[in-house]
Amino acid sequence: MRTALITVIFALFTHQVHAQTESIGPPIRFDAAHNASTIAGTWSSGSQHVQTGPGFANPIDSTFTYPATPGIGYSFSNDGFFEEALYRFTGNGTDPRCIVGVVQFQHGKYELLANGSIVLDPFAPDGRQQIQNPCAAQSNILRQFNQTTLFQSWRIFVDPQGRDKLHLFRFDGAPFPPMFRVSETPTMLPQRVLTNTTIGTTAEKRDLKERSAGAVTHPLTVAGFSAASLVSLGLLSLF
Repeated sequence: MRTALITVIFALFTHQVHAQTESIGPPIRFDAAHNASTIAGTWSSGSQHVQTGPGFANPIDSTFTYPATPGIGYSFSNDGFFEEALYRFTGNGTDPRCIVGVVQFQHGKYELLANGSIVLDPFAPDGRQQIQNPCAAQSNILRQFNQTTLFQSWRIFVDPQGRDKLHLFRFDGAPFPPMFRVSETPTMLPQRVLTNTTIGTTAEKRDLKERSAGAVTHPLTVAGFSAASLVSLGLLSLF
């Protein structure tokens, strides 16, 4: 009886250790086949017009400088800080005129987990998101934005042109658009909380609409094409 009890306890312990090992996963490998370099630096997708740093967002006065074309940009430092810059459009299959444009900024701390995933933990007061929707009751909305992000995995390859190419995969495994390293140095705003104000009230949204209705240089245009024409061609997607 005692021998059988010890056998059961050992089996349960072995199963628990095995489950914990599976959840932790293998350590990150830095090699030519997967991660050819560390993730530190500045990365940008597509035409590389969307990049982090002071040229994209100013959370202190809650303003954005709109890039010429949409895309995504990230910076990572060696000491655990990140910055995020996103500019994207979402099409409307029912009404091609109702294209939603979004610009988004966050910065904060990140952690590389042993199973190869990345967790981004933003500074909550500083995140900003501006949404333009010509068909909405409020066509231009600015708000604080705070979203912790989990990337299931990441890979860095060297492409045939010799450029470092970063692939990030969302929590569900869906890929982000690939990004290329534009600088080995992270381009970032100061790596600390920069604001202590709350924005996004109805009054402030109305004021933003009045102030910035004609201030955006490229509100709904991608590389010279109108957003409506891109929808009709099936080329507009979420960046």
